[in-house]
Amino acid sequence: MSADELRRVKGEPRTYFYGKEFRYKIETESRTEHGGATFFSGHLDIAANGVRTLAIGKPTPDRSYIPVRLMHYQKNQGEPHIDDDPLLTYFEGTNGRASHSFLRKLLFDCEGRKAVTSFGNASVGHLLPAFHQDPLVSLLVNDVALINGTERTNDVEFVPMGDKLQTEWFEHKADPKAIRMSATDPGDQSYVVFTSQPELLLLERRESYPDGPLQVDISELMTFDGFRYPKKATYRAVTPDGKSGYICSIEMLDISEIDVDSFEWIPPWPAGTEWARHKDRKRFLVPYSDAQLAKIQQHGLANARADAPSPESPKFFYLNAGLVVLIFGLVAYRFWPRSN
Repeated sequence: MSADELRRVKGEPRTYFYGKEFRYKIETESRTEHGGATFFSGHLDIAANGVRTLAIGKPTPDRSYIPVRLMHYQKNQGEPHIDDDPLLTYFEGTNGRASHSFLRKLLFDCEGRKAVTSFGNASVGHLLPAFHQDPLVSLLVNDVALINGTERTNDVEFVPMGDKLQTEWFEHKADPKAIRMSATDPGDQSYVVFTSQPELLLLERRESYPDGPLQVDISELMTFDGFRYPKKATYRAVTPDGKSGYICSIEMLDISEIDVDSFEWIPPWPAGTEWARHKDRKRFLVPYSDAQLAKIQQHGLANARADAPSPESPKFFYLNAGLVVLIFGLVAYRFWPRSN
């Protein structure tokens, strides 16, 4: 397969992941110097490391969008009001007409009596901030416009590269029949490696950046329903200087078919969520139950007492008492009547 043929074929939208839910482990390293914050960098404790489920619907004749739901879970470190383990700490879901996102405020280390609320947003349309930065999405979806219900941005005139690019069969650790595409210019060290057809998944991508290492590295594949998916992968979205962005590693745990017509694309707000409706700028609160609120308050007061300064030890008590006795003694000596 020539480089231009490969470029044409790999540009065709993939659709075999429609109607499926993926469960995978994710670990994230965030780099945020010089104001380069990402979705992950602002929420490392609740949205960057843990286990995720990603559900992607199917296109239908009466709608242009495809519904999506992303759920993020992590180990429950001792939330006082909920025993769920793993604990849902982030989600976003859209049915195309509306989109909801939720970010949990962890309470296991809170102090005092004030109830701390989690945060949610309700927007009109197809709004997916984390979806577009999720590493599995980046590895699977090669045409996000189809999911967003927007016109394809890559419907432009195909420009052949001719002898500027070359391809070769490549025995990759994840696919012994992979295809490697690189520049014919010996000074250009960048290259890409794809799986063989039909998926043509990106296995490796190395850019000629000062930061240098692989931008994408899929080390293992798995097969479901006749198609291959990333099993273990590292995805880098880092600026050329390496100072901003994030690096994610994922491990696929499970893939399953879903009933897209009955699937819950927008989950209910968890208790203790303050959420904003953007279309009219109104805010709402889903309260904790009385029992939950009592547990949170008791837990917060216990934390506050545990962090309070400890009483002085006996040796300091006796030292202070001795100083007081000495001072009184000096005062008494100073003013004690003296005989002539």
